[in-house]
Amino acid sequence: MADFASIKTKLLSSLDKAVSKTVDFAGKAAESTRDAAEKAAGATRDFAEKAADKAKAGARIAKLNVEISAEKDNMKKTFIEIGKLYYETYKDAPEGFFIQLCEEIALAEQNIAEKQAEIEDLKSNDDDDSIEVEFEEIKEEECCCEEAEEVAEENVEVTIVESEDEVIVAVELKEEAEEVAEEAAEEAAEEVTEEAAE
Repeated sequence: MADFASIKTKLLSSLDKAVSKTVDFAGKAAESTRDAAEKAAGATRDFAEKAADKAKAGARIAKLNVEISAEKDNMKKTFIEIGKLYYETYKDAPEGFFIQLCEEIALAEQNIAEKQAEIEDLKSNDDDDSIEVEFEEIKEEECCCEEAEEVAEENVEVTIVESEDEVIVAVELKEEAEEVAEEAAEEAAEEVTEEAAE
């Protein structure tokens, strides 16, 4: 029976060692899992913080670009005002390269006065008060280049339809004029985009 007792003791000792190794392994595995989970959580937090920082930076950049564009618009308006002020002050005696520019403005003013006189003449020559016609004045900003004026002369078709109590004037753009208008709109959009990017 001594043999049985020694076998039992050895068996219990081996079993204790196995349980101890299992507990050590389980402890190390749990600790390793905890470390991995903590690292993953930390990496996720870092990623989320970096993503949030990038989003904030992107929003700030967009806002700054809008503010820059507004400042550039303010500068353009101020430059225009400076030019107007200079012209009004020195138009009778400009100096240097301002001479040609002032002459161009004086010529443009003369052309405008002639065209306005022609408009008034056309309006006053209408003796028939039974027909009422409305004129809509185009603002300076809406028509600002010679190319648009040339395209209008060549590519705009005006149709007048008369009835007993009204006259309908229809203005139709020909295909070329529509293309030029589209190109002008695209160019304007590109300029605004480029200015915003700067």
